[in-house]
Amino acid sequence: MVKGRGREIPPLVIVAWTQSVAASAWLVFFAVSAASFTRPGRAWPAVVASTVLVIGMGSLLARASARGDISIVGPVFALSPVFTVVPDFLLSGTAPSLLGWLGLALAVAGTFSLAGGSAGATLRAVFARRDAVDALGAAVLLGFLAAVDRWGALVMGPASYLLCSHGLTAVVTMGLAAVLVPHGLGASVRPAQLTTVVAHGLLGVTGTAMQTSALTIAPAAYVNAIRRMSGLFAVVLGGALFRETDVGRRLLAAVLACAGAACLLLAR
Repeated sequence: MVKGRGREIPPLVIVAWTQSVAASAWLVFFAVSAASFTRPGRAWPAVVASTVLVIGMGSLLARASARGDISIVGPVFALSPVFTVVPDFLLSGTAPSLLGWLGLALAVAGTFSLAGGSAGATLRAVFARRDAVDALGAAVLLGFLAAVDRWGALVMGPASYLLCSHGLTAVVTMGLAAVLVPHGLGASVRPAQLTTVVAHGLLGVTGTAMQTSALTIAPAAYVNAIRRMSGLFAVVLGGALFRETDVGRRLLAAVLACAGAACLLLAR
């Protein structure tokens, strides 16, 4: 959606609207349900850290998706479980089993092969592409974010934590957008752009809600890995909707990365 309709929207504006829509959705949830809100308490550090990580990750991912090749961006972003292991171990004491480490190795191999093109599975090939670099940076930040979200959701409950994290991030990013890209923020209220950012926000809040709930019952690296299997669909959509090239090889590499994610799921 970002590539198809959001190329002219600054990444920071996309993040601001996504977080605003998500915060509004959780406000509606608490207003119409019998759920009780839990104050952050000792989880405030997680809420603040989440805001910083989401701003960085969302901006990089929005830029990569809007201007890059999504059949590369999606699977490179799928590398994020690798960067979840250490912070999740430090925060919750969980670590992959032997099968989990095999899954991580497969994910790395598939992702680097995908981004390397004809040059093969090398770091040099990955860093030769701006969209791949942006996606890799977003993957690193998401790895840390998943571990932080898990700890925050365990302390507060998923709904209360997401309302606080989305709400704070929305306030900060809207303020930054008003200062740094005021014209882009103003243009985003036009019907076409507003439809894009609101739809993007609704899709985002749905996926985040399911992932955060899952984080309360499973290690962050495993949950993150399964969600990152979306890279497989990114390859298919990139070829079908935008006629991106070399889809066959990328699809094979994406399947390899997804096999790694499946190993992580079985390793629980």
